[in-house]
Amino acid sequence: MDGTPQLITADLKLWTALSKVEPIRIPGYWFGKKGIVPEPKSPVWPGEKVFLFLHGGGYVLLSAHPRSLTTAISRSLLELSNSIPRALAVEYRLSSTHPLPDRHPFPTALLDALAGYNYLVNIVGYNPSNIIIVGDSAGGNLTLALVRYLVENKGTRDVPLPSLPGGLLLLSPWADLGDSHDVPGSSAFTNEGDIMEDMTEYAGFACYAKRAYLGPYGLRMAASNRYISPASLHPLANARFTGFPRTFIQAGGAERFLDQIRTLKDKMVADMGEDQVTYYEATDAIHDYLAFPWHPACPPTLKAIQQWLA
Repeated sequence: MDGTPQLITADLKLWTALSKVEPIRIPGYWFGKKGIVPEPKSPVWPGEKVFLFLHGGGYVLLSAHPRSLTTAISRSLLELSNSIPRALAVEYRLSSTHPLPDRHPFPTALLDALAGYNYLVNIVGYNPSNIIIVGDSAGGNLTLALVRYLVENKGTRDVPLPSLPGGLLLLSPWADLGDSHDVPGSSAFTNEGDIMEDMTEYAGFACYAKRAYLGPYGLRMAASNRYISPASLHPLANARFTGFPRTFIQAGGAERFLDQIRTLKDKMVADMGEDQVTYYEATDAIHDYLAFPWHPACPPTLKAIQQWLA
């Protein structure tokens, strides 16, 4: 998938220049339902649906590769509906910072996600309304950023952006990269049974991931930027969700992101209406539990997603 410089405008154009993001060709991996050839013929059959998968990992870990941890999510989703036989996972560039080299800060991943979406629409031939974008953890954050860019710039003169996707699946989304939810008594402190049980370990990883992703902008940018912290409670936060497609949000009741995911849900419902937002919270479930097929919360959650997809 090639970079898409002709699709870059508004704030994204400015951020791209400031971060000195270079356009490159990035890989993507096709997944197929059992018995289905993963990569479709182009153009695809009229009405054929597809998942676009953006993986988690704090923008600094994991991969879209079929052997990576979170691709278990794509495989599970593909068994839910006969009308969605394939998924494309985008290998967006990961961020890093000291003690590693400073590489690929915001908005690099957003540009790569945009390239993946454009590839599905303008190269493979999917109707945007037949694309369901799926993002877990940081991938959920990236999903929201991608769709926000499409919503805010649709119809922009001389920028041929694709139309909006048919739906969003946000799985344990990282919705606030600032610290507005990191207060005593919040789930960030009280949910000690999450994947990262030790608060020091959790805080250390989160701090590194934020510094790597925010790069030259610094941590202050995460407080209120609508593309980075859409669920922020900061007084200057201005993320709105009017015009977003129908959305399914999943959270684990024992995850540290629980409070910010609930805030995201409330904000989306306020702007989009209750009929456009479906929320599923699995009691006592950890962060991103759908990546672990053995987890007891997986079957009922997948059933709820299946009903939403129908």
